[in-house]
Amino acid sequence: MLKLVPEWIDTTERFWASLKRRNLFFIKLRFIAIAMLFAFNYLFEFLIDIQLTLFQHNLIGIITLFLFVYNISLLFVRKHIKTERGRFNPLHLSLLQICVDLLLLTFLIFITGGIESPLYMFYIFHLIIGSLILPGIVIYSIAFTVLISMTLITSLQYFAIFPHYCLNGIYKTELYNNPEYIITTLISFGLMTLVSVFLTNRIAHQLYLNEKKLHAALKEINNSELKKQKYIMGVIHEIKSPIAATKSIISLILDGFIGDFSPKINQKLNRAVIRLSESLEMINNILRISRLRLLDEKTSDDVDVNKILDDIIDLNSENVLAKQLSVTRSTSNNFRIIKGDEVLLKLAFSNLIGNAIKYSHKKGKVKIDSYFGENSITINICDNGIGIPENEIDKIFDNYYRAKNSNGNNEEGAGVGLSLVKEIIHQHRGSISVDSPSQIGTNKNPGTCFKIILPFELKKLSNEKNNFLMVKGGV
Repeated sequence: MLKLVPEWIDTTERFWASLKRRNLFFIKLRFIAIAMLFAFNYLFEFLIDIQLTLFQHNLIGIITLFLFVYNISLLFVRKHIKTERGRFNPLHLSLLQICVDLLLLTFLIFITGGIESPLYMFYIFHLIIGSLILPGIVIYSIAFTVLISMTLITSLQYFAIFPHYCLNGIYKTELYNNPEYIITTLISFGLMTLVSVFLTNRIAHQLYLNEKKLHAALKEINNSELKKQKYIMGVIHEIKSPIAATKSIISLILDGFIGDFSPKINQKLNRAVIRLSESLEMINNILRISRLRLLDEKTSDDVDVNKILDDIIDLNSENVLAKQLSVTRSTSNNFRIIKGDEVLLKLAFSNLIGNAIKYSHKKGKVKIDSYFGENSITINICDNGIGIPENEIDKIFDNYYRAKNSNGNNEEGAGVGLSLVKEIIHQHRGSISVDSPSQIGTNKNPGTCFKIILPFELKKLSNEKNNFLMVKGGV
């Protein structure tokens, strides 16, 4: 097999994908050439004063038909070509297309006047395309073959060894037997061809090397970022130790290790243990998200979405009471379990429910629904809080973006929560959308409604204790 891929080229998926796109582009371009050939053969003589003989008509028609069948075949064959060195790959397909096109073009030039044919300029077009993808030695070999072929056809027609098929109507006098015209045209064509190939191939090579350097630099930056994030993960992990130790000490005090305390002090210590437990859980969640983003680690557990929602509502009960909110919760009765990462899903729903509570006014409403369709579970988290301006809805899932009306709500935030929620939902092959005003909003308090859909497949499982439908879905 002809070796076309130089050793200095990284045959990555990106390289092969680019070649496949170019091959498809050549095929599409060839359909335009086929249409132009058809028009040249059957329509142009009615529009401009060019007359073809019956022999020329028939040969051009045969070439057009062959080109059409050949192009249709390439359209189907290209999908089955492997992207590997040492075997027929997309680069070989590019070379095949260029060679066949040049061969057919040479035959067309021969039957349309040789050096008098206006079609010989398409040689340069094909060679420029070839210079963009083929190695220098290959494209220069093709270029010299084209120049030799053009010179040979011109010489054989000049010495009347080959017949000359002219295009009646283009030139008033015959030029194929004019030595001055032949010499100047061949020299001009040769110089133009070689300069075009040299410049195009040189530029293409330089562009590829620059792209390779940029790719290497980007890879180095990503590796440095990965090292930095791993270091940060290590630091965060170490923070767990003093927090866990503090929790253990307080737990010992609560167990009466140093004597009894008043109920009021015990209450405060219990609240401290709860807050320390929440801090540890938050650190674990941060580490989990870091592993998801940096190391692409994710788990697939049996997850009860309804239980997650109920637990999050319970955890936010103090905030709900403090703002005197009305929280309503509804769900379908049938029991369903999905496959997913419980920690990530809990983090996503906690963010959405937390926001609904945070941005609701005092005595506001929060409505959380979940129901199962045929192929998915849908969760709606709605409130009648401050809402989101219509012109900002498309931006709220962007990193570090906060709606302008949230700044006056005296609530802190970095603007990364919703982008993280979207990432988690997409990791589970789900979708998330937002409406503002919400279904429970008013003119004064428009509110926001987030709709999450997590797909699954229903699969019956038998169990000795109970029978239920297991939802098999997808991280």
